[in-house]
This record gives sequence, C-alpha cells and structure tokens, in this order.
Amino acid sequence: MGAFFWLLLSTRSFFYRGDAMSSGLSTALNILTNWHCTPLQAMSILQIEVDQPFPEDLSNAQRERVCYVHNIHNDLSSVFDDSEEIYGYMTQPNDNPHFAGRTPLELISSGDLTALERVCWHIDSLRPCESVA
Repeated sequence: MGAFFWLLLSTRSFFYRGDAMSSGLSTALNILTNWHCTPLQAMSILQIEVDQPFPEDLSNAQRERVCYVHNIHNDLSSVFDDSEEIYGYMTQPNDNPHFAGRTPLELISSGDLTALERVCWHIDSLRPCESVA
C-alpha cells in the first residue's frame, strides 16, 4: 500500500457520496493522515475492509468510530494551540497507567473499540474546564 493508495483513501470518500457521512469519513481519514497513520492502521481504527475501502453505507460501528476520531481531534484542538502538538500527541509515548508507555495511536490501531473509547475519554479529561457564567 503505497502513497498513492493512501492519497486515494484519504480523498476518494469525499467525492464518493454527497451526504454528511461521506464528508465525515473523509474528514476522519484526513485526521488520521495528520496523525501519521498507515493505511492499514486507518482501516483498523475505522473498521474499513480492504476490499471495500469506500462503503456505500457506513455501519453503525463505523459511524461511531468516525465520531470518536472527530471527538479526539476536537479535544486535542481544545487542549493544544500548536498544530504540531495537536497532530503529534497521538504518536507520543504516554506514561499514564492506561497507556503504559505506548502511544495513543498504538492503542487505537488495534481496532478495539474500547481502546478508542478510552483514548477519547483520556484526551477529553485533559481539556480545560469551562466556567459557567
């Protein structure tokens, strides 16, 4: 899977269908590209099949995974100001007990939905508290 396939994977879905989810999938793939995911990691995270990388309809599980990727990105954007930190966080080893020195990307690349949820929750917990006026 060369760079051409990855480029195709990260852009093709946006043009595949005109609905919001195809755009959501495209955005998720672009986020994963910025996290330096390989095509196989991205497919594992989103549970996209190699033989059908651009499904006509996403399953509920795939939609949930797309949402988690978006939420992680949004939370990182709330925590960090610098794009290098926003996109680099996922490849940085983490000493939090849940991560045990692994990177968030390593955890979510397993394809395990629970790992994706836990990484999302952890990053959400890093966000600054908003005061209610």
